[in-house]
Amino acid sequence: MRGLSDPEQLARHLAENATAWKAIRGAVDPRVLAIFGRLEALARFQALLQRRALAPYHLNHAEFTTIGMLRTSPPAFRRSPTELRRLVGQSSAGMTRILAKLEGEGLVRRAAGRGDGRRRDVILSARGRALAERSFAALLAAQGHVLASTGKRRRDELLHALDVLLASFARRA
Repeated sequence: MRGLSDPEQLARHLAENATAWKAIRGAVDPRVLAIFGRLEALARFQALLQRRALAPYHLNHAEFTTIGMLRTSPPAFRRSPTELRRLVGQSSAGMTRILAKLEGEGLVRRAAGRGDGRRRDVILSARGRALAERSFAALLAAQGHVLASTGKRRRDELLHALDVLLASFARRA
């Protein structure tokens, strides 16, 4: 990450890369490489920020998101494993692994689903609620620190640009 952590250095690298690909392939829009190159760099930085903020809590981002989804599901702090899988963006196997770890650590428990005894809901324990709140506060502080130097107007511009990009992806999906 160090080599391309400077925005100007990254921009130069991406421009040089676009020039090289243009020589190889012909027509290349350097803005496409510039945008997606920056997105890749941001994704790596975001993943690093998440790992560092959540490490003291022994959580990865998927585990954090799972207990966070349960914490924001009052009044009973419960959801079905299928709901959690969909919300967290995990495969069935991935969610099974996450829930096994969280259950083994006493952060969640399973109970019969409401109205259907065959269904097993996942319920956040008091210990899980406390961990969700502490880890959320730590991650939010780390994220806030990254954006501390940007004002309200710049944040609004970033939100708008991200919404435009998300809409472009959604049209392709």
